[in-house]
Amino acid sequence: MGAEADELARFCAALPELRRLVRGPASTARRAVLEQAVLAARRGEPVAEFLARLDFVDDDALGPPRGSLPTPVPGPSRPVTGRYACPNGICGRIETRGAGHAVPRCDIHEQALTFLPDGSP
Repeated sequence: MGAEADELARFCAALPELRRLVRGPASTARRAVLEQAVLAARRGEPVAEFLARLDFVDDDALGPPRGSLPTPVPGPSRPVTGRYACPNGICGRIETRGAGHAVPRCDIHEQALTFLPDGSP
């Protein structure tokens, strides 16, 4: 998968947190841009322009993508055996699921990620 698919996977993984961060009335403009990015992703269009407007950047040195939004603090958890992948196979997003955590979702397509048991391709 190419850089665009990687960017889409990072956006998909961050979408629930991004939506949570732009909930309030002061974030109306940012929320509109975020939802425009979601609609573009659903149509298979590039989302880079929208992500740039949101200051959503990827800095490998810092770990997960970040920008002007707060960096989530990961907590310890034990992964469930297997992994979860993009339900439509259009991006390279892969997630593990911690014990007691909800099934990872693709909020772009409003579906749960597809479970791939350990040992599957």
